[in-house]
This record gives sequence, C-alpha cells and structure tokens, in this order.
Amino acid sequence: MPAPASLPLEGVAETSRRRAWIRRLAALAGLIAAGLAGSAFLLPRADGPVFVFAGGPLRSGERVDFAAVDWNRVDGLHELELEIVAAGSSRTLWFSVHDGAAYVACDLDCLGGRLTRWPQQIERDDRVVVRIDGRLVDGRLIHVPHGSAEYREARAARERKYAGDEGGRAAAETAAHGAVVEVGEVLTGRSAREEPGDRLYRLDPHTPHARSP
Repeated sequence: MPAPASLPLEGVAETSRRRAWIRRLAALAGLIAAGLAGSAFLLPRADGPVFVFAGGPLRSGERVDFAAVDWNRVDGLHELELEIVAAGSSRTLWFSVHDGAAYVACDLDCLGGRLTRWPQQIERDDRVVVRIDGRLVDGRLIHVPHGSAEYREARAARERKYAGDEGGRAAAETAAHGAVVEVGEVLTGRSAREEPGDRLYRLDPHTPHARSP
C-alpha cells in the first residue's frame, strides 16, 4: 500500500530538515564567534569608543589646553569620550557641569563590588584624556566624596541635565539607566549596604607629577 511506503520518505525528509537547521545554527555560531574575536582584536585599536563598547586611546582631534575649553558652553552636549591613560582604553560617558567644572560619574557598584569598573583604574592612576567638541584635552579625575557640599551640588546639576522633563532621548535614556542601576544594585548586593555605590569625579587640569590624594 502507498501509505506505509511513504513513512520512510517522511522520516528522511524530517532528518534532512533537522540537519539543515543544525548546519544553519553552526554557521550562525561561527559568525558570532568570529564577530566576537574580531571585536576583541579591533576595539582596543579603535580611535576611541565604538557605540557602547570601550575602545582604544583617543588619537584624532585638535589637542588644546585645558583652559581653552568652555565647559559651560559644551554642557549642551550629551556626552564626552574619556581615555584612561594608564589603561590605554576609552569609553563614552555622560557628563555635567557645575560652577564651570565638568563632572563624570559611575553609578553602580563602582569600587569594592563584584563588578570590575573603570573607577578602579582611576584609583591607580587618575590621568585621563577627554575628547569633546572635536578637541582633545589632558586632565585628571578627582574623586568628590559622598556627603560633601560639592557632591550634593554637582549631583543636582547632573540630575537636572538628564531628568528628561522635555521628553525624547534624555527621558528615555534616564529611565533605562535608572532601571539598570536599580536592578544591578539588587543583584550585586549593593542595595543592602549603607555606603552608596556610585562614584563622582571632577575633571581637573593635568599637571606633571600631580596625583589625587
């Protein structure tokens, strides 16, 4: 009868389809592995960060004196690129300005936690290069202690800048950022500690042999 004869053919077809899917998945896995390997090789050599990924040292841009940057004017920009000199790596960070000085922050489990974060590199060597508005400037990051008047005022300026009251990109990014920090503090155990998990830094001019205390 034709029906029983068709069963082996259906089984062969099913096996063929499964093998085709396995080959496709293997090819996809190979592409992903190649992409990761390529990124691991290329990103540290890139001229600055690439989207949300850390990149290599900042090379392009006009190098200017620290005093030549009007931080109040560039505060209208959303972010800057920061190279940690000793680490030879760079990243994109939000920044804000208070009393004519620029500030950057790490908001989650920055020191003494389970995650390895860029402030740990700054603790060892505070020299940085900033690229903003097409210009490069040498500087150093100075830790602003929790509870100080400077911390409260600079944090308030940062929150005003990124509150996103007008909607759009700032509102969406701030909401997403806050959600990530909230979940991250629970996962890392930071929410159960009295010590705040964030770290705030002021960008100061770099002078030879200068080192933050």
